[in-house]
Amino acid sequence: MALDYQESDPIILGSGELYLGTVANPETALETAIEAALKNVGAIESGATLEYKNSIQEIQSANRGTVMRFITKEEVTFDCGVLTWLVDNLALLAPATVTTDGTSGTKTVRIGGKGLLPTNYLRFIHTKKDGSGTITVNIMKAQNTNGFKLTFDSEKPSSIGYQFSALATNDGTLVEIIETFTEV
Repeated sequence: MALDYQESDPIILGSGELYLGTVANPETALETAIEAALKNVGAIESGATLEYKNSIQEIQSANRGTVMRFITKEEVTFDCGVLTWLVDNLALLAPATVTTDGTSGTKTVRIGGKGLLPTNYLRFIHTKKDGSGTITVNIMKAQNTNGFKLTFDSEKPSSIGYQFSALATNDGTLVEIIETFTEV
């Protein structure tokens, strides 16, 4: 029997564009409503990471060893550092209010005291280097679970670390990954 192998292994290289926004009823929202709510949050520092982790329960038999495994917990996290940013975006990361005073030309973000983390629709779009398509990551209910840190350094640009954890949708979905491609 001859085994088949893939002629050309696709290689994913490079970062992408990160979009965040508040979408009412993200599970049933139309794509036009989702796109209207999303905004690009800036240039990504050095890439992004999507991680899926699970916890497994094993069922052991006294005479047959492991006879079954099932998932007891699932987690999805998305990490990236954003170099360019607007102060408004801090309200996507933490319980915050943003006020703008056009007269004095100031914008104030007040963080804390609200208790609930903001829930965002997260979309990350990676364009394949060979131009053959995209990989889109959608987390319909994403919350920043790592806070944030602003470092002001004379040698390096400031980067805000975004770390989002997924909340499950009604059907249990944590993340959706969509690949588009063209036949080469």
